[in-house]
Amino acid sequence: MTFLVAALLAQVNLSLLRPASGSDGFLGVEGAHPLTSPDFPLELQVGFDAAWLPVRRAPRVDRRLGGWVQLAARLNDDFQLFAQLPGTLREAGQVTATGFGVGDIRLGVRHGFSSQVAGQLSIEIPTAQPDSLTGDDRLVGEALVSAEQRRGQWQLLENAYLRFRPPRDFAGARLGNELGLRFGTAFSYSPRARAYGELEIQSSFRDLSQATLPIEWRAGATVCANGVLAFDAAFGTRLDEALGAPSARLVAAVRYTPSMCHPPKREGPEPGLQELVAKIAQERAAREAAQALENTLALLGPSESNARDAVLRAEAADLVEASEADALARVKAWADDDTRDSDGDGIPDRIDNCPHEKGPASNHGCPPAQKQIVVLREDRIDILDKVYFATARARIEKRSDKLLDQVARVLREHPGLLVEVQGHTDDRGSAVTNTALSQARAEAVVGALIRRGVKADRLEARGYGPSQPVAPNKTRAGREKNRRVEFHVIK
Repeated sequence: MTFLVAALLAQVNLSLLRPASGSDGFLGVEGAHPLTSPDFPLELQVGFDAAWLPVRRAPRVDRRLGGWVQLAARLNDDFQLFAQLPGTLREAGQVTATGFGVGDIRLGVRHGFSSQVAGQLSIEIPTAQPDSLTGDDRLVGEALVSAEQRRGQWQLLENAYLRFRPPRDFAGARLGNELGLRFGTAFSYSPRARAYGELEIQSSFRDLSQATLPIEWRAGATVCANGVLAFDAAFGTRLDEALGAPSARLVAAVRYTPSMCHPPKREGPEPGLQELVAKIAQERAAREAAQALENTLALLGPSESNARDAVLRAEAADLVEASEADALARVKAWADDDTRDSDGDGIPDRIDNCPHEKGPASNHGCPPAQKQIVVLREDRIDILDKVYFATARARIEKRSDKLLDQVARVLREHPGLLVEVQGHTDDRGSAVTNTALSQARAEAVVGALIRRGVKADRLEARGYGPSQPVAPNKTRAGREKNRRVEFHVIK
């Protein structure tokens, strides 16, 4: 009768495991990367949790089978929303609620502060079945900070959180606001398979005792079955006698997670690894051939060199007068080209975006109605906007049409320019893949300019990958600046 009365009065959440809100984390340890790709804005997760002796004090819970459904959604580049609906399928022991019931609904938002740190706020709404030991019957809030470190194939996650919950006394333990720590490490066998281990500790501020300090470890693995589905399985046990940590726990989950499992696509003219290796081999062979020729010429001896010098001196004596006249004519022509102002607006043609239309210097020589976002320099063409591409692809987005139209017009107005179109990336991912991507993007821009009337023999495409950053790659803003296209005048 005492156990029955205690069970009837019990309204407290003793579930230690709260599934992580995204696939960048593990089973219970939160990751540090919100959903940032607009190509994969959603994740869905369905899981089952079987626990043996999760509560070993009266009213005791011998066995519990539960589960959860979770949805995570990208809000923008910095924020992710998630909703989690836990449930109890069956409980056995000295509890009155033994059948199916919904747990406390959990809602939250996550923000990425950097590539290694994120913060998360969540609330739990009291929707649990009474006396199921899975709900507090009050609104519960949680603030969490997650940090990540990577070393090759190893990944380390750390969580620290504060949970604000109503005070409850249960089986001699004084429960209330909690401080918790989670640690997890994973080894990635491939981009689509990993094994991980977790350790979770939490304590109550009201009473720091053995009963209020549950500690649990878990070991598991995640494997992608195809481009969108991943399967999780984990096993864990308690390390002490506190409430909420079961003697044994078995968890299984199915994730819809394209951001984790989706392989990179190759589209357009982007070269593969074999083409890139072949190109490097050809360039090396050309350098070796040039070096061999130079060594051969060096072995011909000083006599040939002296004879050649004598012939050159004789020919030079005959050509001096003609050469001087030709040089003077070239200097005059160069000076005329350097100062020529065809439209008379005070801006030399060589740096005038519109050499045949008058315009102020503030608009780079074009009429005010034609607002310029391109600046012609002596050695380069500066752009006041950027060329936008689809994520991890070489497809140019529609919003870059105005910029490319102006670049093409400047090149058509200055037919003597030979331009190198350079592609650059940040340092995230493989250097070989980034170099190939930057080459593909440079070639895509060259193709766009050719379609706008620029002759192909005036354009050269070259990808530099992450080798020439203009800003630190440690911040999101810095990486955004490094993902760019530049136009350099090489002749």
